Amino acid sequence: MLLLNLVPPPITGPLLSPLMAPITVLLPQWVLIILFAIIPFYMWLSYWPGRKAKVIPIRASAFSPDKVPSNLDTIVIGSGSGGSSCSNILAQSGQKVLLLEQHEERTGGCTHTFRINGCEWDTGLHYTSEGMGLATHRAGALLKFMSRGKQEWNRLDDPYDRVIFPPDENVAPGRPNYNEYDFNTDHSLGKKLSREILARIDPGNEFLLKQCEVWMELATIINEGFTALGTKRVTPPFLHFLLSKKVNQLYTLASYSVRDVQYAIFNCGYSINDLYKDCPKAPPGNEPDPVLRRLKAVLNHPIGDYAVQPRVATFAAQGITMAHYMEGAAYTVGPTGNISIRNSSMVRNFGGEVLCDATVEQIIIENGRAVGVLVRNTSAGKDGPITEIRAKNIVCATSVFNLHNKLLPPDHPSVKEFHDETKRTIKESNGHVFLFCKIRGEAEGLELPRHNLWYFNSYDMDQAFDQYYADPVTHRPPTVYIGFPCTKDPTWPKRLPGLSNAILISDGLFDWFEKWHGTHVHERGADYEEFKDQLAKHLLDILYETVPQVKGKVDYWTLGTPLTEVSYLASYHAASYGTKCDTNIFNRLNDKWTTTPHTTIPGLFMAGSDAFLPAVCGAMYGGILGAASILGYGGSLRMAFAFLSEFAHNLQQANPKLGRVTAYLMAIKNFITEPVAN
Repeated sequence: MLLLNLVPPPITGPLLSPLMAPITVLLPQWVLIILFAIIPFYMWLSYWPGRKAKVIPIRASAFSPDKVPSNLDTIVIGSGSGGSSCSNILAQSGQKVLLLEQHEERTGGCTHTFRINGCEWDTGLHYTSEGMGLATHRAGALLKFMSRGKQEWNRLDDPYDRVIFPPDENVAPGRPNYNEYDFNTDHSLGKKLSREILARIDPGNEFLLKQCEVWMELATIINEGFTALGTKRVTPPFLHFLLSKKVNQLYTLASYSVRDVQYAIFNCGYSINDLYKDCPKAPPGNEPDPVLRRLKAVLNHPIGDYAVQPRVATFAAQGITMAHYMEGAAYTVGPTGNISIRNSSMVRNFGGEVLCDATVEQIIIENGRAVGVLVRNTSAGKDGPITEIRAKNIVCATSVFNLHNKLLPPDHPSVKEFHDETKRTIKESNGHVFLFCKIRGEAEGLELPRHNLWYFNSYDMDQAFDQYYADPVTHRPPTVYIGFPCTKDPTWPKRLPGLSNAILISDGLFDWFEKWHGTHVHERGADYEEFKDQLAKHLLDILYETVPQVKGKVDYWTLGTPLTEVSYLASYHAASYGTKCDTNIFNRLNDKWTTTPHTTIPGLFMAGSDAFLPAVCGAMYGGILGAASILGYGGSLRMAFAFLSEFAHNLQQANPKLGRVTAYLMAIKNFITEPVAN
């Protein structure tokens, strides 16, 4: 009887529209009730202002107070992959967003490009997974959703990476002695790649082949774990039990170092189930077995992408990077700096603005809540006039270390807690040394490689890192990335005819340069320039050894140091990767500091690498998670619905035989289950 009383009376009288009369006759009353409930919900769910918005790419303007819009919803600090993605999604939701970038001339953070002496170089995006360039994959579909399809990608041919070691005579009797190893697209979850690598180290060793497949399978498990972790960060707590198994597996494997996992798998014969229980510590010193020594070093191939030596690195970084490139790699069509310009330009469609030359001096906290920022022109120096800007939400997309060392008031409780060693164990990442080369001649005529080269200084990797960190003048870098953007960007020959370029990147410690910290660019003295020249000599020698045809054709080069990252990227202590990918990063103690878009301060959110993962793709996800945290569950549901509609359309374009319902269900499945790295 109680249930019957809840049913509304029949719809009769003057309230019944003549147009509705036939429907009420044909349909049962309970169907009408459901329809009248579903239609308003559908109208609410499908409300997404950015659905029909167009992107007109416009570069950022220089900051001035008169360019700041009034009644801002959100201020985003930092315009890298995370900041530009976060501001894009918030703008599409209808928010008025102000995106601030401290660089004097351009947005993009680690994705920006620059020109000197008539040549062009990228700064941080040197290649990414093929999935970023495919609208049928979640990452590529998200980028298309934000840029409205204006960002194009060029798939790299196989091999996408080649690892090169110096000649080494420590080889097992009867085994081959190669010093180059190719990494090709592998759709067999690493089985094909395992066979290819072992064929050049110890062909026919079935035990090692089996253990290599265990190693590769772990990458898939790590990848799935990150998908679950990202989902957990923005879903209601009552749903977390659905994700707990994969997240717990991720946290277990992330607590082990790369070196220890290699020892467990290849020396002790561990299975994946064994590793869920424990991981033995690798003994100190170099690997004595010549076969395992080579195999372990070659399998450390992704190390340059997260820049932490095997003894210290979390296996989670190794696993996610392996998975990231398993299905191939891609590079932008046109300068990498276009990504930020295209993504951030959405902001202007909804009354917002994108401004560079804007250094945020401090986040304003009132009554415990973040309410605004204090901004000055970067070009004006530290004595420039300060402008106060207020908004409902503040997003830090410049790392948790900048947040707690520069942006928050030093006496804030969160800052004090961050500097308490008993409440935080994460550290900032290391910096880098960059060599930018201008080369005379066309890439095709010079026969420059289209693939990336990775120079590894030794098969004894931890030893190579230790020696280099202790004395970078005497010892070569342990790993060096060598890339030629001119061969990967199909627009290069038209944009810069007769020229080629190269970028070499190695590790660099901020500590080496700390005595020059705070000095002005190009005014750091003769001893600084001498140190740079010594580091540059190592990199030039490696370039000429690996690509000898460019010797005598390098018309110009310039070296960037960790201080360059501080000056142009505003990286705290040159930590352009954000949090260091060591075994502390997923310690439960650090949950509030990293891999989360949330902070303990109301109105303050994180975006970018420290909101999820390092690198361009990880930071993009971190930006979207930051936006979702601001939008809440309802706004995030609307965002997901708008994205899934476009994702389904992408799948139908790729396969016209798919029906709309099938495409939509496939989009939902891929959105939920597709690993982060694809």
